[in-house]
Amino acid sequence: MNNNHRTDIEFENFLNTISGVTISYKPHLPPITERKYFGIGNGWLGIVQRLFEVLIKLGWDKSFINVKEKFGGMSIFLDNLPENGFNFIVEAERETFQVCEVCGEDGEQHRIKGWIYTLCEEHKDEKRMVEVDGVKYILQEKETIINGDQYYDAQKHTILRCETDSFFDPWSVKVIEIVKK
Repeated sequence: MNNNHRTDIEFENFLNTISGVTISYKPHLPPITERKYFGIGNGWLGIVQRLFEVLIKLGWDKSFINVKEKFGGMSIFLDNLPENGFNFIVEAERETFQVCEVCGEDGEQHRIKGWIYTLCEEHKDEKRMVEVDGVKYILQEKETIINGDQYYDAQKHTILRCETDSFFDPWSVKVIEIVKK
């Protein structure tokens, strides 16, 4: 395993060791010690943990606004940063564009189903899957649908077979059925 991935429990244990972070625009709430307030994959939680540890050593008061995924990378919004704290945030955000958001291994950006993700090869394939009636299919987003091809109709959540040579539907994507071994 790598130093980027954290389970939910590991990350919550870390938050408890630092007595949580406070939501700056909701000062009446108790400190945040739950993973659910961080809108990122577990593959990036180690990056957040290391960032928080450095910022706390520099004098950060643990004032938190938001941590979320955006355009395949992490966006971190913190308040009351110590001097040079912003530089550490930029570096942590930059790192996420090269780390799989699921497992924390080396990754790269992929456009899947209209969204941008940073994923390793294994998790890229998982995101490209769709399941219909208990059968899994891999989406072939950049391939033209031609006569005889199977395609996924996203509006109807169904798999159909193309019966024409001039097919176009912006809601449909060519698929290949995953055969179980």
